[in-house]
Amino acid sequence: MQRRFVHSRISALVLPFVFATTCFAAQRGIDWILPPGTAIPVEFTRTIKAGKARAEDQVKAKTMQVVHLGQGHDLPKGSIVLGQVIAARPLRGDASPSILAFKFDRIVTRAGVLHVHLYVRALANVDDSNAASVPTPSSDMNLSGSRTLIDGDQVIPSERKIHSSEDNEGPVFGENLKDGVFERLRPALAVNQDKQLLCDGTATEQSVAIYSGSACGLYGFGTAYLAHRGKRNQGIIEMDAKYFTVEIHSLSTALLQVAPDLDDSKP
Repeated sequence: MQRRFVHSRISALVLPFVFATTCFAAQRGIDWILPPGTAIPVEFTRTIKAGKARAEDQVKAKTMQVVHLGQGHDLPKGSIVLGQVIAARPLRGDASPSILAFKFDRIVTRAGVLHVHLYVRALANVDDSNAASVPTPSSDMNLSGSRTLIDGDQVIPSERKIHSSEDNEGPVFGENLKDGVFERLRPALAVNQDKQLLCDGTATEQSVAIYSGSACGLYGFGTAYLAHRGKRNQGIIEMDAKYFTVEIHSLSTALLQVAPDLDDSKP
């Protein structure tokens, strides 16, 4: 009994110290350099509803696979990506669209907090994200357990190279590696509700998880559209909808990118 009492006393003394040390590490800023254009695939861990959200509510996601940053730094799978709601408005009867505006500005790693300026390249709802995460049902045309990434590229478990078609004869866009799917991002144009979104390409392979290198814009959100993607607008991502209240449910995903060093005063 005495031994257990001593052990409990030691635990009571040590645990607060460990907790304080952990909190200190989590708050410490780090100055890693993230190359502009670096892709960061994330999964939302909280639902955001424009009808209930309030400014400064926390927005939370996690990285879907490892992200190689260069200079010996990686973001591990499951790294926490944080931000906040900027504005939210449900659909109104006066024809004003529903608005959900938010930003991501921090990534929490074991080394500390990384302050970032991220914008969205592509965003997919739960159904589209789930469909791209699991193998296509077996059929006479698909016996390989392949996955169709968002926007169409094919991942075949037995093949390292990623092609644009199931016949394995299309152009090679990237690699299916042990720590995830990596592709060069390709220039693409998305059009939704008369809004055009031009996505740039990259010279190097990026962490894409369930996204094709050509993915651009919204997937599975009906007639909603991206009014701002956060590339310049002080990192503010804004999704609008004219016919329903905007919602991004937990387990939806996004392919974020590190913004270039631009003048944020421009729209």
